Parts: sequence; C-alpha cells; structure tokens
Amino acid sequence: MRCEEVREALPSYTRDGDTGLGVRRHLSSCAGCADELVHYQTLFSSLEQLRSETVTPPPELFHQLASIPYRTSRGQDVRSHVVRHRNRYAAGLAVAAVGAGAAVWKTRRGRVATA
Repeated sequence: MRCEEVREALPSYTRDGDTGLGVRRHLSSCAGCADELVHYQTLFSSLEQLRSETVTPPPELFHQLASIPYRTSRGQDVRSHVVRHRNRYAAGLAVAAVGAGAAVWKTRRGRVATA
C-alpha cells in the first residue's frame, strides 16, 4: 500500500484496530506512517480523557453570553440602534405589508374571476 492510502486509514485503524494486512505491513516498514500512527494514538487517548473531564464555567459567563445579541460590532446597544432608525424600519414594514396585501388581493381577485 502507498503512504497516502495508509494515512487515510490511520484514524479508523487507531479507533477500531480493524484493518487489512496491508496497513499493518506498511506500518512495520514505513517510519513516517508509524510516527503518524503514534500521533493518532496520542490524540485519541487525549480525547478519551477529555470525555470524562468536567469543567465548571465561571458564574459571569452566562450573563456575558446573554448580552451578546444586544451589542453590535461597535458595542452599541441594539435597542438604541432601532430607536434611531425607527422610521426606516417602519417604512420597511409598511412596504412588506402592502406587498403581502397586494399578493392576497391578486389571488382572491383571480379566484372570483374564475368562479
């Protein structure tokens, strides 16, 4: 087998240990792929240890995360942004309402004409 094929199979070989004879033969003769196998074994061992690791978040984290939606990229309050631009938002909503009303009117008008 070629190194590319073996290195592609290394994660499953490390996790399951289930692979063909070609991978085992290649690993016994290729130092580079054998080193890569050691890296995968170390990685999987570290990930397994993390599975049982419990981390307690700091108490202020919840409030910091909860405040994120209310900040813009410049740290401005979203509410103050909406208040400053309320006329634009109102105009946008009016346009959307008129468009929705026109669509309903057109579909009802079409039904009445065909009935």
